[in-house]
Amino acid sequence: MALLETRKRGRPRKSDVMDTLAVRLPDELVARIDAYVDKLRSQFPGLTITRADAVRQLLISGLEAFDNNSSDQNNHSE
Repeated sequence: MALLETRKRGRPRKSDVMDTLAVRLPDELVARIDAYVDKLRSQFPGLTITRADAVRQLLISGLEAFDNNSSDQNNHSE
């Protein structure tokens, strides 16, 4: 960084734009998510894993499984 350049204050910009999505979840489901977070934290002690990180990963995994299942069913029907 040059001497005359100054860093801007605040949070650095992220390359991906993310929407905020608020959902209501039953306590039992939240407890399961928290247990998943605890398991990940014990498996990867150097990483900071939040509940939001876990929810994103679970959604990605679930949607990928759904997509794979849907494509499998389409292949069997042909």
